[in-house]
Amino acid sequence: MALVIGEIRPGFQADDTANATMILLPPQNGGAVGWGSVYLSFGCDFGDVTLRTAVWGNGSWRVGELKVTSAGGRVNLPIKDGDHKVSIGRIKSGPTDTGTTPVGYMIETTLKA
Repeated sequence: MALVIGEIRPGFQADDTANATMILLPPQNGGAVGWGSVYLSFGCDFGDVTLRTAVWGNGSWRVGELKVTSAGGRVNLPIKDGDHKVSIGRIKSGPTDTGTTPVGYMIETTLKA
């Protein structure tokens, strides 16, 4: 079940941190709310993108890179128990990358029976 859809801001994070997008996560296994695991995925079109990902959970940041291609399907970012928020910024993928390729995200979850 999709909970939230949104888009990643254009521009490169290295040029201005205001170009980053902050995504707040619902807790894994929402207890009485009735949902299970939480998933965060990205997709793009009209070009390939590289995203800097920083996930805050259990008192520290996990920083990495995620490649999202227009010719591929959605790309998932692993969400773990205790994760609270994700900071996403664009990284220049190559000399022709202008930072304007549309990139969307979706937070989804499974429903408990």
